[in-house]
Amino acid sequence: MKLSILIPTYNQDCSQLVKDLAAQCKQSGIEYEILVMDDGSTDPVTIKANQQLMDMPNMQLFEFPHNQGRSFIRNRLVSYSTGDYLLFLDSDAVVTRPDFIANYLRCLPTDDVICGGILHPDTLPSRRQSLRYMYEKHCEPKFTAENRNRHPYQSFRTFNVLLPREVAVSHQFDQRIRHYGYEDTLWGKDLEKDGIRIRHVDNQLMNGDIERNLTFLRKTEEGLRTLKLLEEKLRGSSTLIDYYDKLKQRHLTGLMTFAFYLLYVPVKLSLLSPWPSFKVLQFYKLGYYCSL
Repeated sequence: MKLSILIPTYNQDCSQLVKDLAAQCKQSGIEYEILVMDDGSTDPVTIKANQQLMDMPNMQLFEFPHNQGRSFIRNRLVSYSTGDYLLFLDSDAVVTRPDFIANYLRCLPTDDVICGGILHPDTLPSRRQSLRYMYEKHCEPKFTAENRNRHPYQSFRTFNVLLPREVAVSHQFDQRIRHYGYEDTLWGKDLEKDGIRIRHVDNQLMNGDIERNLTFLRKTEEGLRTLKLLEEKLRGSSTLIDYYDKLKQRHLTGLMTFAFYLLYVPVKLSLLSPWPSFKVLQFYKLGYYCSL
């Protein structure tokens, strides 16, 4: 049995992640490979740091000169891999447990897709990162394996997920999604349609890259624009679409849009402040979505 660890990256130094994973794989005695695919990074320091990984055994680095999109990169990683099982990890993940690989190996063999989960630092790195941190820590209690298994497809993220190679080959990511957001949700819905089980376990990695407030807000807006394009496909899999549909049934989307534009400046300033509010962020997201 061979394990392929697949890491798409963009302007992210993942050298420590790769070294930690390689050490655990070597300790476990499993046959493995680690494939890192750079989606057109522009930061020379990051590029150089990742290129140094090419000297490691069982490690390959692929670089694209221009950004291709997250779905394209993941599909290409699958096509280059040779393992019986594939472990998708985001490049900003941090290994915080010495038994991370061993925990996944205990789940094998399996026909399921296994989602390990995500954790965030116990303390706020910086007030400039308070928006993403607040949002994730507010949601984190819902993302124990027990809670995620209650709604396994709605709680799905590809941040840290193990799956049989056959599933990855037969269920590719939708490459029409070139922008940030919801490609993993759509992928999970495809798995559900075909009766492929998603099983959630407590084998989390730490999110090591909490974006600054303005960056996270821009990514949130980009994700909402992607969600709007996928609205029909993701209806029933998105709480935000559920709220939008309720407003639409009551002919209140116009009023929500008006309130969003009326309060846009103070709400945005509040979200970019050192002490943002989860409820204000939810208002912003729903108002922005209605405005689309």
